[in-house]
Amino acid sequence: MKGKNPRESSAAAAITAKEAHDYEEHSLKELRNAGYRITMPRVQVIRALGDTTKALSAYAIHEKIINSGGKIDVVSVYRILSTLQEVGLIHHIGIVDGYFPCRMTDCPARRSEVVVEEGTGAVTELRLPASILEAIEKQIHEAGYEAAQIKVEITGTR
Repeated sequence: MKGKNPRESSAAAAITAKEAHDYEEHSLKELRNAGYRITMPRVQVIRALGDTTKALSAYAIHEKIINSGGKIDVVSVYRILSTLQEVGLIHHIGIVDGYFPCRMTDCPARRSEVVVEEGTGAVTELRLPASILEAIEKQIHEAGYEAAQIKVEITGTR
């Protein structure tokens, strides 16, 4: 692991209870700030995502909640995921069609970069450099568009 940032390397390791708790607390605060009620189904979905190192499908989230003794239907999971994405609390990672918590509290989810490890499926969030954002925004502006969202998804190996 020579030359690697310890924070980035830890993404493949298990998420600590503190990191999961911090994500839950931050998510609940942001939902309240956005005017959403805190309901048990929302808490269950946030908790299911809070300790994951991989992007989870809605069905995997549903199964995780049911296996832990919770009660929720898949349609509710999809609705909650939509809300969490709207508020900027999760990433939808298209290359694996799954959802992953946005743990960088100071990083807008509409401007994101993630790496999915090919062998394990572990996800690492990275901060999208301002220079790259500026270049992308300049390029799309020149093409006559305004960026609603910029997502960079990379698959890689360690």
